[in-house]
Amino acid sequence: LNHFFFFSMASDSSSNLLPFNTLIHMITIKLSSSNYLLWKSQLLPLLESQELLGHVDGTLVPPPRFEPANSNTPNNKHLAWKIADQRLLSLLLSSLTEEAMAEVVGLATARDVWLTLENTFSHRSKARELRLKDDFQLMKRGSKPVAEYARAFKALCDQLHAIGRPVDDTDKVHWFLRGLGSDFSSFSTA
Repeated sequence: LNHFFFFSMASDSSSNLLPFNTLIHMITIKLSSSNYLLWKSQLLPLLESQELLGHVDGTLVPPPRFEPANSNTPNNKHLAWKIADQRLLSLLLSSLTEEAMAEVVGLATARDVWLTLENTFSHRSKARELRLKDDFQLMKRGSKPVAEYARAFKALCDQLHAIGRPVDDTDKVHWFLRGLGSDFSSFSTA
């Protein structure tokens, strides 16, 4: 077992695997209650590229702990799975804020941690998405200069895009013009 590479059960592609220290540094967003979708969007391609996605999505079933023919002989495939899973677990834990870490204390597998985080934080992300969409649709220029209104409008659009819920260009134009107010009604109509 080469300790410089993140262990994978697929030996022929291990040359594409990144060192564990590199993986940790690739995770720039730590999970908190307000950024689950961003955190997940950052992790999924990394896990896929390192052949680890099966550990969290349930497609990789842990092999039996012992050889089928002899119940006292440890199964090497299980040992390899366990090493990869524990390294992945370490990677996941390193990507959490203290708030998120409190939710998974005592969990033993990467899949258990993943599911708990999903159950705990995905609904909060949905609530944030709905809040942002409400803000987006209710946004008004008021007495702000148009440039300031445009920056605030773009910031909301960017936040929605960042959480994986981009706004259609036609909707952007509609809501932007609607929020300009009556001073721009002839412009909006045109």
